[in-house]
Amino acid sequence: MEPKDMDEETVALPELVKDEIDEFEHQISEYRNGKISEVKFQKIRLQLGVYAQRQEGVQMQRIKIPYGKLSSAQLRKLADVSDKYASGFFHLTTRQDAQLYYVNLETVPDMMRDLASAGITTREACGNTIRNVTASPITGASPTETFDVTPYAEAFKEFMLRNPICQNMGRKFKVCFESNPDIDNAGVRIHDLGFRARVREEDGKRGFQVHVGGGLGASPSLGHLWTEFMPVEEMIPFSASVVRVFDRYGERKVRMKARMKFLVRKLGFDKFREVVEEERASLEIDPSWNDYLKEIDQEHETPRLNGHDLPEAPGWVEDDPDFAEWRQKNVSPAGVDGYSIVNVRVLLGDVPSDTARALADMIDAFADSSIRITIQQNFVIRWVPDQAIPSLYAGLKETGVSDSGADTFEDVTACPGADTCRLGITSAKGLATKLTSMMGNGLGKYKETLGDLRIKISGCPNACAQHVSASIGFQGASITREGRSVPAEMLFLGGGLYGDDSRLAMPVTKIPTRNAPKVVERLLEIYEREKEDGEHFDLTMKRLGAKYIKEAVSEFNTIPSYEDDPDFYTDWGHEEEKFAVQQGVRGECAGVTVEEKIPVFADAERRLEQAQALFLHGDYEACINELYLACSDSAHVPLYTKLVDPFTPEQTIWEFENLVVRTGETDDKWLDISRKFSEYRDGDASASKAIEFLEVAKSFYSDCEKVQEQLTA
Repeated sequence: MEPKDMDEETVALPELVKDEIDEFEHQISEYRNGKISEVKFQKIRLQLGVYAQRQEGVQMQRIKIPYGKLSSAQLRKLADVSDKYASGFFHLTTRQDAQLYYVNLETVPDMMRDLASAGITTREACGNTIRNVTASPITGASPTETFDVTPYAEAFKEFMLRNPICQNMGRKFKVCFESNPDIDNAGVRIHDLGFRARVREEDGKRGFQVHVGGGLGASPSLGHLWTEFMPVEEMIPFSASVVRVFDRYGERKVRMKARMKFLVRKLGFDKFREVVEEERASLEIDPSWNDYLKEIDQEHETPRLNGHDLPEAPGWVEDDPDFAEWRQKNVSPAGVDGYSIVNVRVLLGDVPSDTARALADMIDAFADSSIRITIQQNFVIRWVPDQAIPSLYAGLKETGVSDSGADTFEDVTACPGADTCRLGITSAKGLATKLTSMMGNGLGKYKETLGDLRIKISGCPNACAQHVSASIGFQGASITREGRSVPAEMLFLGGGLYGDDSRLAMPVTKIPTRNAPKVVERLLEIYEREKEDGEHFDLTMKRLGAKYIKEAVSEFNTIPSYEDDPDFYTDWGHEEEKFAVQQGVRGECAGVTVEEKIPVFADAERRLEQAQALFLHGDYEACINELYLACSDSAHVPLYTKLVDPFTPEQTIWEFENLVVRTGETDDKWLDISRKFSEYRDGDASASKAIEFLEVAKSFYSDCEKVQEQLTA
């Protein structure tokens, strides 16, 4: 396989993207020169996927990979930027994103330009936005799916990206799509919105089963069933209605209670449904929202390599004792006879740049030149001809990614944890590495009987590894003994993603991290002893209950003195470091809502005065532009009081309409001002239009003052 030229597939940067990156480059300079506050800059960079890292002076860069799909050219581009701007690898996340580490802030704009040249964005990868849209990694290639959800996930992504309705929400918002009726590769019930493909029996019409209000974190919830069937043309209008309601009524002050699941709890599901249905009834739909439906192929994807000459496999492959096990565990049939789906196990989700390039060459040679990230931090290669399986295995083995057991008991999921995350308490990767090393000995005897049991480890309560959805989940914590901090794990048991029957794991007990591997062994022993015929591990744990299991593992709560065992006070993978919980360091998962500079009506007054002067000088275009900004400044004051601090004038006017006008806090004559004010600004300038807009802007300013008086009374 000849390596491909990394520049073989590049796209011209759209002006919008180019301007956005140029502006961010300017904002970095302004921040460094003290002209932009820390809080404001944090809000700006999070919107573009730039996180502060645990290590001072460097950044973590999150990169959005919608529904996890990468072309071979994009995979090579990720390898390139990993080497050029980061630490030579990228990390696959449970949201099908990619993350880079140790990135210098000043190089981020150039990195974004490189990514954009391959059609990759970081926009809205973080912040109080709609995060990366995820989907089953086998959709379009699965033999058992209802239909391919890829084009629907793509349409959702395109509709929401840069959409004013989701740029300044109280918290992040997560969405997924699943194509199979009976399996759950997407986690439908742990998302704010979860869509599962459905076809109506009586007429064959496509639609979705929909769940709303799910989420993990420190206070997990399973999503509520909204409907068993929603026609596909309703997917975007319904989603827009839910987002507008969440933006309008969601919590903004108490950050830990600002996700949509808390709004559903606060209102009650029936009331929440009523409010969303009212919003949907009042929503004006642009026909272009559903234009994508005209182009959707009603059939499955088809393989690319029909009749293609395939490289022959080396002679040693069939004699390799690992090949048969790998083929059994990592390979499954695709939706067309003669083709397979291959699951590539990626240890800890970390992909070195050379591995990425080798995989790009392999998917060009043996598949359809695409690969997908899974929520288990692995890769899936689709449409591999069956006769090419031995050759692909040889390439994977040569590259070091031929381990069997992807998405099974052997395959431990872990977030970056305290290795790089500011919120991490313990090293999730360290414990995952230890447990993985035991799969060849102590835990190895369970590999065949517990194939679908999952172990997931998060370094803190935020659940980035989705540990609350695992059979065995660990959450980073700490214990204090004799004035010293001891790394610990909160144990969760009995969770699982099973579609309608998904279960959240139950919290059991806190144990020292050093004893976590022994606890796993004990749990498996308990299961083998106590299970009933055909009973899954998760159900056995739930039946036995937290109290029983806590007692059964209580001996592992013992902590030796520091003098007797100083290693017990260190974390897995960090044996040379003193364990300590970082104090006074704020994480950025919750983002920020407002900056420190408080907007005042004086800004709007100055703009109104300037607009009048421009009118008298006959500069009607400049006058109208100044009036638009005066309206934005007027709206900004009451919005800030509501803890809403938009990025742009356009977003400010939209948020005022959504959060103030539509809640009845001011005259409904201001309904649809996003459109009306834009029509003033964007049409041909004239004296009559300028004088009309001047009177409107003065009236709007006056009503904004009244709203502010009510809010601060």
